[in-house]
Amino acid sequence: MKRLILILYYFSMIMIHGFTQSNTTGNAETGSLQPFINSQFIVVDSVKFHFRAWNDHLPSPKGKVLLIHGFIGSTFCWRENIDPLIKEGYEVVAVDLPGAGYSDRNLWVNQSQSNRARLLWDFITAIDKSNTSGWNIVGHSMGGGTAEAMSLLKPGRIKSLAIVDGMVFIRNKNMTGSFVLMTRMKEYHKVLVAITKKRMIDFDKLQRALKKLYGYNPDSAIVEGYLKPLLIEGSAESILNIFANAKEIQHLHSDSLSELPILVVWGKEDRTIRLASAKRFINTFPSIDLKIIAGARHSPMETHPAIFNGYLLEFLGKNN
Repeated sequence: MKRLILILYYFSMIMIHGFTQSNTTGNAETGSLQPFINSQFIVVDSVKFHFRAWNDHLPSPKGKVLLIHGFIGSTFCWRENIDPLIKEGYEVVAVDLPGAGYSDRNLWVNQSQSNRARLLWDFITAIDKSNTSGWNIVGHSMGGGTAEAMSLLKPGRIKSLAIVDGMVFIRNKNMTGSFVLMTRMKEYHKVLVAITKKRMIDFDKLQRALKKLYGYNPDSAIVEGYLKPLLIEGSAESILNIFANAKEIQHLHSDSLSELPILVVWGKEDRTIRLASAKRFINTFPSIDLKIIAGARHSPMETHPAIFNGYLLEFLGKNN
């Protein structure tokens, strides 16, 4: 009973404060879906990725931008930011991370930041027709840590790094703690899956969770945009897999970012990943371009798009 109470407590914390650092495969036939008019699917390293591309026909784009969503997010999270980027002449790619959005729900995928970074570089290699370097990586929340890991893995292929209320790190470490251990124990698997479905894959509860991230109640279209991919079979198992199967494949240290242009955008009222928690990372690099958006919480690119887009375009313009 004590462990069950612990499980319930941890999931309450996840929905209130956000993400902190099975017998079924849960692999849905996501490739049969066409969620957006420009949806594309590609298999890389046995993982089927869903992604969307804009301006990929341009022979000489102003720059190349990869957008990486956060926990339980998808390409939908960037809906307010695409048009300004493509109007400025950037080639833009938004990708669903393995196990999220409309990408595969493969539970064998290692969900550590360094392995996600490796997979995304293989993905970029597969879709980049010009096979050139110089990508601008933008990551939100959990995806901010993945974006940082990508920059550390292949600094020669990066032009700039932008992190939005991200899970930044000085050194990447394996996740630990009582909850992580419980996700790896078979006897708790069914209970955890059931709780995940009840607390996350439900319109009303998801709306309440998004309200905590936004600071206001999102309309039904936004909730549906988040909920639709979560209704794919195996989503609950994939959410748990982020904790249960996350072993770093390479030790990374943020010191090597010192020569890279970095933009950090944070919502001043973020209660999910507070700015204070990123202070050590920010203070390590005096050259970081730090932008704090007053009144914004955890998702400023969605709630304050005009301000956010202005900061991002100004930063990209300096570095492309």
